[in-house]
Amino acid sequence: MISSRPRVSVIIPAYYSYETVETCLGAIRAQTFRDLEVILINSSPEEITDKIVTTRFPEVIFRQSPKRLLPHAARNYGVNIARGEILVFTDPDCKARSDWLARLVEAHDAGHSVVGGSMGLGTRHWIERGVHLSKFSWLLSGLPSGPRQVIPTANASYLRRVWDIVGPFEGNLFSGDTLLSWRAFSKGFIPWFEPRAVVEHRHAGNLCFYWREFFERGKEFAGVRVKFEHWSRWRVAAYLILLPALLLLVLMRAGRDAFRSGWGLNFVLTLPVQMIFKLAWSLGEARTHFRLVIQKPKLKSCRRDS
Repeated sequence: MISSRPRVSVIIPAYYSYETVETCLGAIRAQTFRDLEVILINSSPEEITDKIVTTRFPEVIFRQSPKRLLPHAARNYGVNIARGEILVFTDPDCKARSDWLARLVEAHDAGHSVVGGSMGLGTRHWIERGVHLSKFSWLLSGLPSGPRQVIPTANASYLRRVWDIVGPFEGNLFSGDTLLSWRAFSKGFIPWFEPRAVVEHRHAGNLCFYWREFFERGKEFAGVRVKFEHWSRWRVAAYLILLPALLLLVLMRAGRDAFRSGWGLNFVLTLPVQMIFKLAWSLGEARTHFRLVIQKPKLKSCRRDS
């Protein structure tokens, strides 16, 4: 890695990530694209991550937060340190293929301001395959490149000039990457999917863990969308009524993407798992919509006007 101002800054949040961070950083060290810096923000109160990073990866810029940061708050912290023209985000439980950064930079050089890569799967357990399809069916590597409404921060990159217009992340939200993608889209910076830029993701957890996660993320997502798009009370109510049909539509779209990308068999085999997680997400959305209909709160927009 070079010492002058790099073209790319890779920013990684960490929280009790010592079991996966070495693999993550090793894959970034092996990138064919070399004009980069790596910034890791750790907010877990332990010394293992610090020791792994500072002793085995001295080229990495390591910062220890004195308080717990949610992932997007840690990313904002990293951006404030970053010097690169392109801000690249990934997670400590992701392993990038060796040409990952090269493919992202290539897409930016082709004129795209916001780029997301595809999500591979690092393990093949039945539940993990179901989780992966539930989270990333529309970002599988077998799908064609093209615009996307949302680019998740497990594999995302923004030109610095675009970030200065649409950023930062909402640090207190897990849906902060969704919201930032929507902000970029609303400003004319259409997120672009580059399937050749691949990171392999790990999913560690059991059915109960992911049920809770999907339920909570569904609750949050519903509130963020209602605020950002300025939904009326009647639109919220209509969505609540139609939610069972929309759940089926989401599963059908996931199946379409899975079969188009070579994941058709995995889709069929893990369909029960996907149905459980999609149901949890839908119930989370339903709870938020129901409360908005009943309470009729004053909704403050998440949209940035600047």
